[in-house]
Amino acid sequence: MDVLTDVLNTLELKGWLSSRRELASPWRYDFAASKDSMFHVLSFGGAYLQVEGEAEPIRVEDGDVLLFPTGHPHSLYDDPTSPLTRLVHLDYNPQRGIQVVDREGVGLKPLLLCGAFHFDYPNNFPLLHRLPQLIHIPGAQGHMEPGFADIMRLIIRESASQQPGGEVMLNRLTELLFIQVIRRWIEQQADTSMGWVGALRDQPVSAALGLIHQSPEHKWTVKELAEAVALSRSAFSARFTQLVGEPPLTYLTRWRMIRATRLLKNEVSVETIAELLGYESEAAFRKAFKREIGLPPAQYRRLG
Repeated sequence: MDVLTDVLNTLELKGWLSSRRELASPWRYDFAASKDSMFHVLSFGGAYLQVEGEAEPIRVEDGDVLLFPTGHPHSLYDDPTSPLTRLVHLDYNPQRGIQVVDREGVGLKPLLLCGAFHFDYPNNFPLLHRLPQLIHIPGAQGHMEPGFADIMRLIIRESASQQPGGEVMLNRLTELLFIQVIRRWIEQQADTSMGWVGALRDQPVSAALGLIHQSPEHKWTVKELAEAVALSRSAFSARFTQLVGEPPLTYLTRWRMIRATRLLKNEVSVETIAELLGYESEAAFRKAFKREIGLPPAQYRRLG
């Protein structure tokens, strides 16, 4: 079981390109804290990134990709002395469409692409919320890495052409961008990394996550999972909790409820959901769902 694929599919990753701006000095954009993930890509020029709470700015070069998984506030500017151009609230809102700002004149101009990612789950999901406040994927010697370059060429072309169906195309391309960022970031991390990266790169914990995701209806016990990955019960439980952020059976329940929210939205009956997720009765499922989500299944389905 590919845990990353299962997580992104079930959490219903949604991408949105908010703006495509050709830049003219001086410029500075402040990005307010967001409940969603934010991303930026800078092409044909460099800039400075100031992350809130950090003392020194970071130099961002042509081809760099920036992702703020938890919506941490930050600023981008061409020069530390540049006045504020705009305060941006970059919450996921695809109904707003893409804002295109073109500058007069010939030749390539610095181009800033901004957007947001949204995960459709009402509570914090531990693997996602243990990501760092900033993922910075530098370009390779001033050029975007090949895995990003193909995606970005399509995004730049689609955002400039404004053809029919362009918004759907851009949303799908930004989702591919998120997946590529996470994959590249995982590759860059040390084997001792914590959180999502550590969990997916640690063979026993990754194997246990795969078992849970493959068969969430199974009545897993900590002992059974530990035996499956060849660890003692205590060693497995401690290792899983440290990397994932919560004990194995807590994670199992949370993942079942995430699956349940998607099934409810797809109009699957509560009886069927209870059976698919391994609950002995509808009543047991309803109780677990309300405890985890805060609403009974029927009310959650109505609110959608």
